[in-house]
Amino acid sequence: MRFLFFIFSPAILLLSGCVGLIEGPPPGPVYAAYQPLDDPVAEAFLSASLEKAKEQFGEPVIPVNKVILRRSQKTEAARNYLMPEDISETTCIDTTNGVFVILIGVDPDHRNYYPLLGHECMHLLNPHITDWYMEGIATVFSEQVCAEHEKDWGDWKRHFSRTRRDPYALSYRMMKAMQEAFPDAYPQLITYAVPNGHAAPWLKIDIDAWLDSLPEDRREEALSIIEPNVGLLERRTNAQYGFDVPDALK
Repeated sequence: MRFLFFIFSPAILLLSGCVGLIEGPPPGPVYAAYQPLDDPVAEAFLSASLEKAKEQFGEPVIPVNKVILRRSQKTEAARNYLMPEDISETTCIDTTNGVFVILIGVDPDHRNYYPLLGHECMHLLNPHITDWYMEGIATVFSEQVCAEHEKDWGDWKRHFSRTRRDPYALSYRMMKAMQEAFPDAYPQLITYAVPNGHAAPWLKIDIDAWLDSLPEDRREEALSIIEPNVGLLERRTNAQYGFDVPDALK
């Protein structure tokens, strides 16, 4: 992507030059093009949160041996490269050695810093599940782990309680209701991961398989929690982020 800037004046036409951005990251690991976060408090929070996630949901599918924490703003050396900024995501960059990168889209003093850390921590258990069930699970986990560690949950509570169209809000309310209704079966959701049908290694939760694991007389209750969210969440899917609609609701 290139930008050509022209400056006009009554007396002279100045061509300021062609300023180009290089597609993609610079040579080397992608995460190295983002600013490091030297934050012992955040690292301690992540470590404690991961232990909480293991306690509730079980061990990660890829053992977590190292987490590299970065602020998703380009370093000075990468300023001329065209890369996304202010994003939050969790990626496993070395499955053999269990090395993960967490990008955080806000600064450490931002009110949503710890909510984002808590959310991304949940993705360490299986970074390849990228559907709206998993996003809701991660957001609910974020709320609970922030409360446990006396970290403010930013402006998420107000936003997720009010909006009716944000898929993150719908998935949060849906999965919070699911956890309240099925506290014992809820953690098993992430064990029902299957290919999402678009591209490896991305996965989705097989909601029908999970529903089949419930007592038969309670499946309708679970379906009633999912049903109000189907229309919008189904429309907010793509090759990576999916939403498996239960067969009974199709």
